[in-house]
Amino acid sequence: MTTMDDIHKLKKQIFLYGSLVALVCELISFFILGWDLGFLTGLLAGLATAIVNFNILAFTLDRMLKSGNQGTSALGFFVRMTLYCVVFYFAITRSYAAGAACLIGFLTLKVPMYYFYAIKPKFNTERKIRPEVQAMYEEEDKKAEDEYYGREE
Repeated sequence: MTTMDDIHKLKKQIFLYGSLVALVCELISFFILGWDLGFLTGLLAGLATAIVNFNILAFTLDRMLKSGNQGTSALGFFVRMTLYCVVFYFAITRSYAAGAACLIGFLTLKVPMYYFYAIKPKFNTERKIRPEVQAMYEEEDKKAEDEYYGREE
């Protein structure tokens, strides 16, 4: 069972690694575009928006799970999407490079999330599947194999 300390630690790691991804993107853009303040501004605005939206998502999901009110989640979604749209609008009106950088900034937190949840070996080796779910997957695999090889029961 995960504790709030584990979740807080994971959020800090995601924010740190997301910031490093943004730094790498800025360095790459420096070689492609040269020094572009609009790109840097858009990237930082996108990263900040992604962090704020991640926190809003965590807050609304926590509130929804505690209260059982699904409207909280819908409201949080509306607020997050509105925030994404407003920030992107202001970035794209500055320049196309700033708009592109803003979109990259929105995605910077996704890279560490994919790393922690899909690639990191500790996650994959410690993952537990309920026995009934495992049996269901094995039955589906067996049926698919039987159909593929033309076997009948």
